[in-house]
Formats: sequence, C-alpha cells, structure tokens
Amino acid sequence: MSEHRSVVASFRPQVRTMLGLDRRRAREVLIVGLQITLLLVVLSRLATSTWTLPIGVLLVATILGALVGWIWLYLANSRVDFTESHLLITDWRSSTKAIARSDVSRLVRVGIRPFEGPARQAVIGVDSTDHGLFTLGTAYDVAAIARYLAVPLSGSHGDVMSLREVNRKYPGASGRVVARPEVLFVLSMVGAVVIGAIVFVVWTSMR
Repeated sequence: MSEHRSVVASFRPQVRTMLGLDRRRAREVLIVGLQITLLLVVLSRLATSTWTLPIGVLLVATILGALVGWIWLYLANSRVDFTESHLLITDWRSSTKAIARSDVSRLVRVGIRPFEGPARQAVIGVDSTDHGLFTLGTAYDVAAIARYLAVPLSGSHGDVMSLREVNRKYPGASGRVVARPEVLFVLSMVGAVVIGAIVFVVWTSMR
C-alpha cells in the first residue's frame, strides 16, 4: 500500500453480520467448533470401532468450518481504500488490487445470474470503453464510493444478465462476482453430503 502513498479514505462492508455471525462470534465458533469436532471424532470412533462415522463428522465439520472461516475473513479483510491517485480493493483473502482512479469512468448497477436461482446484486466499475475494472457487492456504500470517485452511478439491479452477457457487455467484470453466504452454505451442505457418501462407499468396498 506504501507504493500508492497513504490512504485518505476507506470503506468497509456495511453489513456487520452474516448468517448471524460477526467477526468475534465467527472466531469463537471456529475455536469451539474445533474442540467439539475432535471430541465427536474420538467418541464416535470409540463407540463404533470403525472410521466411517468419524470421517463423516470430520467432513461435515471441515466444510462448515470453511464457511464460517470465509465469513470471518470477509468481514475482517474486505475493504475499499482511496489514495490520492489509486483505488485499492482488498478481498477476503487480503489480496489487494490497485486501480488508477482516473481509469474509472462510471459505476453500473446490475443483477448477475451465474446459475439458476436468484440473481446477485453487484456494482461494476468500468473504464471509458466499458471494460470491467472491478466488481463490488451491495454490502458497500456504492453511492458514497461513486461520489468519492466523482463518477456517475447508473443502471439498476433489476437489469439481470447472465455471466456470459455481463462478460460480453463489460469484459473482465464477471470473474469477480461477489459470493453470497447463503449460497455458500447450501453448497457446503451439498458438498458435505456428496463427499461423505463417496467416502462411505469407498470405505465399505474396501472392507
């Protein structure tokens, strides 16, 4: 961040919690969850004398832990910083992308439907050629960000497009669509069931 001089303004996601968890609570859930998981694995192994149930418990706990960890990191790391010359966007992995403020021509509200189901509301920052520079979720105060950039905020979240349409209209924008925790939760549960079933079949076939 030093290479772009000091930060003069900063924006964080306005949402304080996700799935009822804030940063402190998510951290506590991870610590307590790890202890409970280890206890369940040991007790289920002693009670059944096989590794089938303990592995299932471990798989479910691991995937749910990954979801809680993502929420913790998102709330802790995600932010948009301004320097005199650049816009610095930091994601949940604490990875920062620097964009020259002069490159941003406008912000566009859109609804993005990557798969079947409800569209995700997003705001895309584009340059003068409508090339996508970055994508933000609605957890940010995008109106304030637009005012700070001194660029117009146009479009509507009711304008729903597929990922292909977004990439055709705003090339480079679709790769940074912000995930929703509710979708991640469902995918985590489905993944836990699928992986657990595969492990169970493989384990029983090897016996």
